[in-house]
Amino acid sequence: MKKLLLIVTASALVTSCGSLNRSMTGTTESKLIKTVSVEQGCSIENVKVLDKIRTAGNATYSLDACGKRVVYKQIGTVFMESSKAEETVKKMGR
Repeated sequence: MKKLLLIVTASALVTSCGSLNRSMTGTTESKLIKTVSVEQGCSIENVKVLDKIRTAGNATYSLDACGKRVVYKQIGTVFMESSKAEETVKKMGR
């Protein structure tokens, strides 16, 4: 009985995690498209997700923004263009 209670509690905690829940339900994609639209100076209608690789809390997205291919990374709840994300991670590691 204790093991069952532990499993139920752990499952509830994991599924209630905001970033995990948003990445599983797809609400992060609408935020991503809005972010790319603003940063690339492209209307929302002209931003399309081409490919995505998701893990818990992190993801990499390939997008078409007005005919230009861009790659964005999600780190937690933040989206960054791939090259900027890599620079930020390197600076944090120093």
